[in-house]
Order: sequence, then structure tokens, then C-alpha cells
Amino acid sequence: MNTKKMMIFIIVVLFVFTLSPFAKVKKITRVGVYPLLCVEGGIQTPEQLKELLENNPALIEKAFAEADASFLYDGFMEKVMAGEIQADQLPKGQEIPWMAFKVGNKVKVARDMVWAANRTLEVLGLTVQHECKDYVLVVPKGCGNLTLMDIRNSVPTCAIAVTPETPNVGDEITVDLSASQCAVRYEISVMRDGEEIDFKKLVDPVWKMKIDQSGNYLFKAKAFNIDGVASPGDCEAALNFNSLPVCDLTVTPARGTPATTFTLDASGSSDPDGTVVKAEFTIKDEEGNVVNQNTVEGEPLIWETKVGEVGAYKIWLKVTDDAGAVSANVCEFDLMVRKGITPLVEFGPMVAKGTYTGYIFARLGLSFAIVPEKISLITSAGGAVTFTDQRFKNHFLSNVLLNFHFDRFYIGAGLGYSTEVTDTWSGGLDIVGNLGFYLFERASIFGEFRYPIREDLGLDEVHQFFLGFRYEF
Repeated sequence: MNTKKMMIFIIVVLFVFTLSPFAKVKKITRVGVYPLLCVEGGIQTPEQLKELLENNPALIEKAFAEADASFLYDGFMEKVMAGEIQADQLPKGQEIPWMAFKVGNKVKVARDMVWAANRTLEVLGLTVQHECKDYVLVVPKGCGNLTLMDIRNSVPTCAIAVTPETPNVGDEITVDLSASQCAVRYEISVMRDGEEIDFKKLVDPVWKMKIDQSGNYLFKAKAFNIDGVASPGDCEAALNFNSLPVCDLTVTPARGTPATTFTLDASGSSDPDGTVVKAEFTIKDEEGNVVNQNTVEGEPLIWETKVGEVGAYKIWLKVTDDAGAVSANVCEFDLMVRKGITPLVEFGPMVAKGTYTGYIFARLGLSFAIVPEKISLITSAGGAVTFTDQRFKNHFLSNVLLNFHFDRFYIGAGLGYSTEVTDTWSGGLDIVGNLGFYLFERASIFGEFRYPIREDLGLDEVHQFFLGFRYEF
């Protein structure tokens, strides 16, 4: 091959390669030369096309197979049967991925074309969705070919589920958008009683959250496809969050003996948006062991019980409302069960009338619970010692007092006996009164007044004041 021929060959090859990219897209200006479907008078209505397609399923299935689109056949025929064919237009410049036609008895497919006629083409067609792609399939009117006119990302659908369906305040809830179709991201607005309280943009369709306030909640969501196209309208889920009940526990009496019947009262418990329907009482000893428990359903929420052995106990209460929510707080009460007869010691300063001489006194005694937490009898005996005025003598003191209890306060009176205080203040019976306050379970402070019953002595001449500390074992 000489040089001139070689140069011509190279130019031709370069020209072919230069044109090859443009050769991939074929311009067409007419259809129906080799029609896949045709009827006398031409296809003019959706009903005519529907009948043709229904009568030629094998031909249509072959066309999809030749186009490597068999996955569209079932969906296409379902929509045909459902009568979803509608009139459409193929505009000038519309790219056509493929078109099926028939040459003789053979079905063929042309690819990568563009409608280049200076007019729109009237067509009949429908859309088939597959794997979040919308395939627009048309057949030109008259005598036409099965044509894939367009492929686009499907418009997403939004579906929302919120669980649990009847949540309580403080529960973790799950907002689930995973049933949405063709979505890659989501937006959720949370409304409480008509006011937006939260807004989220999510990629993960499952979102967990907690609600810390009761009310009527509305979850509104949108789903977006890969193109940013939103689902039509919002999907919504409405929930009413149930408030947790609040327990309240009253125990009477607060202290008692093994024979005492205690009343455990939960009737003061409340629920902001419902009714308290159940109370669960538990009694534990100092080591935390359960010694008794009971569940009361329905009003009144009261349990009467004896505890039994002497000791310190803790009573626990939790309540449940009519929606099944359990109180977040657990009410507690410290209960003391003591012997009916309790040893005690009492001591402190005192003054005796005269020149109000100072003394230190101490007594040992017993406390008898006549009516626990209401009435008690105290007996005590001991002595008073002075280190000041020699006219006042050390002397013996004893009491028998009946005390009435009002929560942490008590007041009582009785008789006492004392020995000689001075040469003129002889021994004998005394009228005694006391007023006290419990600092804690077994310890109290009290004030005591004593007046000796003597014919020859007046109140303004002889009496005693005590300020004491009493501890009951």
C-alpha cells in the first residue's frame, strides 16, 4: 500500500471514529412502518389498545423479552387489565430508550432513539413501577410500536407507625417510617396539643424518642426520593400520652405494738388524666426482706394489717392508673413496732422554787402503750442532785403520767412522789404535768412542772420546772 492510499485509509478511519458517538442516537420522524400492533382504521382509543394487548399477550411478552425488560411484563399487563391506559403525547426531542416493532413474524427492538419530527406524537400508554423506577410505556396511535418513552425515579409514598399505641409519659417510643416506599430521607414534625415541639430530618427511617409531658401528640412526616421529590401529602400518627399516677401513703398509727392493726391508706394517690385503680403495698424488715405484701384494686385503696414482730419496718407503695401506667415515684413510710411495755430513761436540768435552785435529775422508767400513737402511760423514778444552795437537798422523784399523743407532740398529767426538798418542803405527793415533742422515732424533749400537795405550802412558794430528754428503748 503506497503512502497516498495509507493517508486516505487513516482519514477514513478517523472520520468514522469521529462520527461514531453521534451514531448512537437515531433520529426518527415517523412510526408505524413496521408496527407491532395494528387494527383496521388504526388504534384511536384506550379501549381499542386494551383489547389488542389482551388478545396478544405472547407478542407483548416477546417484545419485553427482546428489550431485556421482562421484569415489566406482569406489571404492564396488570395495568392493562385494570384499564389504566390513558392518552399522552411524545414531545419533539423526547429520547426513546427502546421501541419494539415487528418485521414479518419477528419481533425486534431498536434502541437509543429520539423523536425528531417537528410535531408531538399522539400516544396511548401507562406507567409501570419497578424497584422505585417509573417506566412510561406508550403505543403511538394509528399503527404503533410498544415504546419505552421515559424512565424516572418514582414519587415516594409515606407510611408511619408509632409504637406503643398507648404510651405513658417517660416511655421510649419508636417512630417507624420503614414502610414508606422509594424514600431515602424523611422529615418528621412532632406536635403537642397543636404546637410544634420537635422537628427532625432523618435518613434512618426508625427514630426512638421519649416524651416527658402528657398531652395529645401528632406525628406528621414526609418522605423524599433520591431527586428530593416529596411524597404527596403528609402521613400522620396521633397518640395520647398518659400521665403517670402519683402515689400518696398514709399509715396510722405511725408506731405500735405487735397487737396493733395498722391502716395503710393509698386513697390520696392521684392521676392527672385518669383514675388510680390499683395499689400495691409491700412491707420489708430492716434487712430488706419482704414480710408481707398485698394488692388492693378499686376504691377504697386501703389495707388493714398487723405487722407482727417488734422491729423497724419500711412500707412501700406503688399505684397503677386506668391506662396501666405505674407511678414513677414509690412512696415509703418508716414504721416502728415496739413492745407494749418499753423501758425509758430521762434526764436533764431542773429548778426548784425558793431562789430557783438548779438541779440535775435522772430517772428510769417504763412506757405502756395503752392506745398506740394515741395514749400511753409512763412510770419513772430517779433522783435530783444539786451542787449549789445547801438549803436544798438531793431528793428522790417518781411519776405516773398519762400522756395523749398528737402526731409528734404529746401532753399529759398525773401524780408523782418526792422526798424532802428543804427543811420546810417535806416529802409527799405531787401534781405533775408534762409537754413533749418527738425529735425522732424514740427520742423526745419535754418540759415538766411539779406542784407538791401540802396543806402548809402554796404554789407561789414551792414548785419545780424540768427540761428533760426522754429516750424510749
